[in-house]
Amino acid sequence: MSTATTPAPPAPPQQPVPPQPAPTPSSPTPASRVVAIIAIVVGGILVLGAVGWAVATTLFSANVRTSTATVATTGVQDLSVDVSAGSLRIEFADVDEAELDVRSAFGADRWTLERDDDELRVASPRFFGLGWLFDGAGDAVLRLPLALEGLDAELGLSAGDLSASGAFGELDVDVSAGRAEIDGSANDVSVDVSAGRADLDVDGVRTGELTVSAGDLDVSFTGTPPRELSLDVSAGSLRLEVPEGEYDVRSDVSAGGFDNRIGSTPGAPNTVTVTVSAGNAELRAN
Repeated sequence: MSTATTPAPPAPPQQPVPPQPAPTPSSPTPASRVVAIIAIVVGGILVLGAVGWAVATTLFSANVRTSTATVATTGVQDLSVDVSAGSLRIEFADVDEAELDVRSAFGADRWTLERDDDELRVASPRFFGLGWLFDGAGDAVLRLPLALEGLDAELGLSAGDLSASGAFGELDVDVSAGRAEIDGSANDVSVDVSAGRADLDVDGVRTGELTVSAGDLDVSFTGTPPRELSLDVSAGSLRLEVPEGEYDVRSDVSAGGFDNRIGSTPGAPNTVTVTVSAGNAELRAN
């Protein structure tokens, strides 16, 4: 006898799983909101500042102009220069009068060229503002008649750049900031650097007084050996090259260093006195 197998009833259909709700994002904290706002504000200021700077620079560049002043120089014996901004180049040329050409987008007419009896005076403007930020005081060139070669000159630099070439009698250079470059000849030279840098290449010097209280001074004297030189360094560095010859070198070093590469000949007609209280001085032959 056979036994019939009863099929199992079908499984009930499974109910679909309802979708799970997405997690609710957490709200930003007050601190993060502040940071985001500050970042947006700072970024906007930087962008606007960059755009404004570019626009202002373009406007100032488009406004560059040249100003020229002249002064008669008959009887002039001295030159006084005061540069506190911008740049000035001094040269002797085939001109009949002293000429000052200034190229600037702001303050070209604020440079002064004037005469006081037998002294010729040149000065840059003293100001601080938008023009100074974008253009400084401009670039100036002072051209002197060749007949004035050999005049005494006092050159002062408190900011910017100053360069001069030609023949002078007494040459006095005072640098409290910026950079000065002098190339030419002079009988007597005095240089005082309290900051910044000065480079001199001068021929025919008889006496020289070099002082550095900060900054750098690099000097080369050529021609006949100077009769008397004085070096005083209280900070910064001084490098001096002198013509080959015999020198009586006397030094007093309380701090810092003195590198004497020319030796010393006691009783020599040419004397070099060196005082170093800080910083470094170097003396060598060219």
